[in-house]
Amino acid sequence: MTLRANVSDERCRRLDELFSTIAEQNNWSGNILILEEGKPFYQNSIGMANLETAERLSPHSVFELASVSKAFTAMGIMILQEQGKLDYADKVDSFFPDFPYADISVENLLVHTSGLPDYMELFSQYWDKSQIATNQDILEQLIKHRPNVLFLPNEKYEYSNTGYALLASIVEHVADTPFADFLQQHIFQPLDMQHTKVYNRRYSPESIQHYAYGYLYSSQSEAFVLPDESSEQDFVIYLDGIQGDGAISSTLDDLRKWDRALYTEKLVKKATLERAFSPVKLADNSLSHYGYGWRLHEDQVTGKVVHHGGSWPGYRSWLRRYIQKDKTIIYLTNVDQEREWTEKVVEAVENILFEQPYVMP
Repeated sequence: MTLRANVSDERCRRLDELFSTIAEQNNWSGNILILEEGKPFYQNSIGMANLETAERLSPHSVFELASVSKAFTAMGIMILQEQGKLDYADKVDSFFPDFPYADISVENLLVHTSGLPDYMELFSQYWDKSQIATNQDILEQLIKHRPNVLFLPNEKYEYSNTGYALLASIVEHVADTPFADFLQQHIFQPLDMQHTKVYNRRYSPESIQHYAYGYLYSSQSEAFVLPDESSEQDFVIYLDGIQGDGAISSTLDDLRKWDRALYTEKLVKKATLERAFSPVKLADNSLSHYGYGWRLHEDQVTGKVVHHGGSWPGYRSWLRRYIQKDKTIIYLTNVDQEREWTEKVVEAVENILFEQPYVMP
């Protein structure tokens, strides 16, 4: 189903061409929504939501967002900071007394300057794979095994899923309520995001209407399969109880509501958002271009961009907000593609949107 705001717009024709080509040549399957000044300018759904039932994707399909979830986790922290319940300078070991690393602040977690090691490697090494891990298990594994930090706090930037899982635990600890409930009460309900939730499909399964299952190609069976059926991706099962670095599911229209809210003070004050969309200074005075749950980028054509990609077996997602031009790309797919290839697709969409020459990935 394709929606066009303006049938005569040459950009829509190019977007149609892009998506029909990649669907045909690369088995692309997904939902795309492009906004201009908040209005849907282009929307398309291609492919299947569920191979077993032959349900097709529609604008209502619910996708796992993977790391695009990080912006919601960061917003939870920003809300608590405005409520005076925590400060960005607070140290992580003030919330969890047995936490084995000193001097790591909440802000270090937000902007990926903590130096904390990757929890996925830790679990791959030590975890009983017959159990599904939760955030509490991350804390316990860090306390038990005390893996070395990669660098000192604020020394440099290194993307850290561990940091964002700990932020979800901090939200729970400070608000004294489950992380999923906190986001529901303070973000999803106020913004009328009725189809968005923290969802751990294997840890606490429930029936979700129009759920888009994520698939990957298996050369063994020469077919698309769920990652659960691939021995190389067994972590999708044993890490399924973890929240904060991923695990939010949503739809195109709910993400549109989220995008619009970030132009307002519905959730937090303008100054709080400005800080979230600003680079941070590292110990050597260089700038790191990652804010609170958002990557930051700026150039002459697009103006300032706050964006984030997400990647988990079976899913690739991207939310790109051109905040000076008020344009937004919401990109959700449920067939595993290479990350670099996904970036090229999103780049092509951006170039079409800004009427620049583009390359077919």
